[in-house]
Amino acid sequence: MAVSLSISAVRSRDIGVSLFLVAFISFLLFSHLMPITDPVESNYALTAKEMVGSADWLSPRIYGQVWYDKPVFFYWLTALAFKWFGFSDMAARVVPALFGGLGVVLLYWFITKTSSQAAALLSALVMATSFEYVLLAKFVITDMVLFVFSSAALVFFYLAYTGVGGTKRWYLPMYVSMALAVLTKGPVGLLLPSLVVVSFILVQRKWMELRQMSILPGLFLFLVVALPWYAAMYYVHGSEFTTTFFGVHNYLRATVSEHPKDNVIYFYIVVFLLSMLPWSLLTVKALVAGAKGYMMRTSSLRIFCFIWAGVYLIFYSLMATKYLTYTFPTLFPLAILTGHYLERVLFFNKKSTIHYWVGLPVYIATFAMVGAAYFELDDMRLPVVAGSLMLIITVAWWQIRKRHAKTLLSLFCAFQILVYIALFFLAFPALADTRSDKKLAQDLAEYGSYRLGFYEFYSTSAVYYGGKTAVKLVAAAEAAMPEQPGLSWSSKYTMPTESLRNFVSSPEKERTVIVVPQEQTEQFLGKIKDQHVRLLKTTEKYNYYNLID
Repeated sequence: MAVSLSISAVRSRDIGVSLFLVAFISFLLFSHLMPITDPVESNYALTAKEMVGSADWLSPRIYGQVWYDKPVFFYWLTALAFKWFGFSDMAARVVPALFGGLGVVLLYWFITKTSSQAAALLSALVMATSFEYVLLAKFVITDMVLFVFSSAALVFFYLAYTGVGGTKRWYLPMYVSMALAVLTKGPVGLLLPSLVVVSFILVQRKWMELRQMSILPGLFLFLVVALPWYAAMYYVHGSEFTTTFFGVHNYLRATVSEHPKDNVIYFYIVVFLLSMLPWSLLTVKALVAGAKGYMMRTSSLRIFCFIWAGVYLIFYSLMATKYLTYTFPTLFPLAILTGHYLERVLFFNKKSTIHYWVGLPVYIATFAMVGAAYFELDDMRLPVVAGSLMLIITVAWWQIRKRHAKTLLSLFCAFQILVYIALFFLAFPALADTRSDKKLAQDLAEYGSYRLGFYEFYSTSAVYYGGKTAVKLVAAAEAAMPEQPGLSWSSKYTMPTESLRNFVSSPEKERTVIVVPQEQTEQFLGKIKDQHVRLLKTTEKYNYYNLID
């Protein structure tokens, strides 16, 4: 018996390692083809690049100024990737791909501890092939790192709560995971996992569990990991750090909408339907089935997953500012519920469920993604590739439609993976090009000693690739506008700003280059009609001007 358990453990570990390698390599695949995009990725990439250049590993900086937008951990990781692999598009994307792989393994490992290996593999498959997960495993933003740490905190809680392995030792890594989440994104790394834990204990009516949670040692571990950076930042920067970081980037974001048009109650329902593609409909079916099981209280894991997803969804729905990625952590519990439901579907060989709740959404999602990419790029290559794949899969489906449900599921999953490969080889690099100014940086390289101005726009990706900070040129009235008292979204933007009038009045104006978007050209020329300008270059997006006497 002991030998059998040992063999099973080794097999599970080998599967976990294989899952990580396949996921990590898949998420990193074609990353070198995708330039860093504006407006979000470039902020993180540039801050990490400046961290390496300045050798200041305490205070994140952008455009040479301290930036309080996020805590330091993601910048540390990306800066280390730059130091080890050099400044490249692929190096910038190593961290999200790495943590994407870790997230898949974490889910697999957790379900093998609490359920069956089949459910673990199916849950990992659902999460790893969900549209939002695949995207965020490539994007240079904090969300995948936060996802892994916040998920790990709740995984360790549940393992300790249920006494897996006959021990409560899992509570200590729970506190460490929360601390790392706080170092990645701020207070939500502690607040939301804590709300899930308290809500679960309340529903289960197991308040005595609080005595088992090693709260004092855990609090000590949490403070040892999370507090030093925050304390050092306050020591160096004082109230400016606390006011901007906690005030603007946390309190203000929760109470004042940064994007009012998105502040609708159904926002995250739409996000869920998109983020879980192609599993969205099956997940809805699993939630309905799970709700019935919840009413009968047949599974504490099912209850825990419902509470986990519900707390995140309700919390962010109540927040004033809404982002597409805020509810990303719900993919972990939703994938668990879907994976367990899928295990039952395969066990009872429900081929019709696979046909209609997996196959049709896969086809519809493919049509939607390929269609969106085509209309955005006007490139026939992707529709041709996707159409060919769809034809092959349809023929294969017709040949095996009466076989086992597991065979059908494998076919549709293989098709979805091939579609992702086509998207990331053909569509997403082209889409990234339209949202990146890497070409602008290359065009400006010959003006290395010139002072650069961007008229009525700012491209952080151009600064990242070019290594030279430009000035945002605005109307004189806007430049002279006093800072608003109290907390204001304007404090988010730290790029150098100057009035166009002052910029063109510089005594060294011949050593300046002004980049003007094509749609702003007429307005720009009207603003400087008393100046002599020379058109240096014109591209599809911009005109480049030089001031002359």
